[in-house]
Amino acid sequence: MSNYAGNRCPVCQKIFTDKDDIVVCPDCGTPYHRACWPREGCVHAAEHGQFEWRPDDAPEAEEPVCPNCGAHNPPGAHFCNHCGVPLPDHPENADRPQPQQPPRPAYDNPAYSAGPAGGAGREPRIESYAAGPDGVYRKALGPEDAVEGIKVKDWATYLGPSGLYYLIQFYRMQETKHKVSISISALLLGPIYLFYRKMWKEGVIFALLDFLSAVPVFLAMLVVSDAPLVSAMPTEWLPTAMNVGMFLNYGAMLVRTLFALYWYRNTGIRRIQAVLGREGGEQQRQDQLALCGGTSIPAVLGYLAVCVAFSILLMFLGVNPTAVSSLFTM
Repeated sequence: MSNYAGNRCPVCQKIFTDKDDIVVCPDCGTPYHRACWPREGCVHAAEHGQFEWRPDDAPEAEEPVCPNCGAHNPPGAHFCNHCGVPLPDHPENADRPQPQQPPRPAYDNPAYSAGPAGGAGREPRIESYAAGPDGVYRKALGPEDAVEGIKVKDWATYLGPSGLYYLIQFYRMQETKHKVSISISALLLGPIYLFYRKMWKEGVIFALLDFLSAVPVFLAMLVVSDAPLVSAMPTEWLPTAMNVGMFLNYGAMLVRTLFALYWYRNTGIRRIQAVLGREGGEQQRQDQLALCGGTSIPAVLGYLAVCVAFSILLMFLGVNPTAVSSLFTM
């Protein structure tokens, strides 16, 4: 009985001595004076299966801290419950290579707020993925961490809407050194997406490519409408030109889909570095980042207005919608 000496009975709160008659709960190991054993059972009955009695002077088991993300894990854990990295405190992981970066706080929510009006008490943070000796694991990035040499908080202010998605993509590019990344938005929306994300040069280039690839189609529309403008123009070359234009359009779509995110990253790096290199306070720089980044609805509306204006111009040149419908149903 000497193993329990110095501990308290949970019922009478008296200290056990070597001479006490002690009984022990068979489920959790809690000791009682025999006279104190409750008729209704152990006081920890509701916790059986989760609770195990420990002596009062027993040292608390330390919670191993992950060297990658800073998360606290249950005693004896083999891998981090948050990011999956092997924990150095576990004996089976003694010979495993460990991440070299210092611990960072584990975030319980990957969401973040960005920009000057991002909300009090919220900072940009993301969870991405990185390669390690045991495969791929999650990695938490805080506002002061860098992606492509730029702090996450500055990226968040610049990117604006959907910034979390782009930060994850940019971090993946940084880790893998790959330029290719599929952008469904660039595939489906074309120049609209590029203008929306303020990629002016790329937007103009792909708008011109789309126009050039569609020129044979515009001419064919005038031909089938018997427009006077093309009445004397030879038309034997139009089917071949339309096929060439179609392949040019598909090629532009493929390139845009695979490299739009890479171009967006590079554009962001140039603009953010330019803003951070200017004189001024932190708040002023953040305002400038939000202004030169983010999205632009007016640019999208301007592009659509040009498209509508060109469609109206075709009508004035003699395009007949009824005749044109037969061109696309052949």
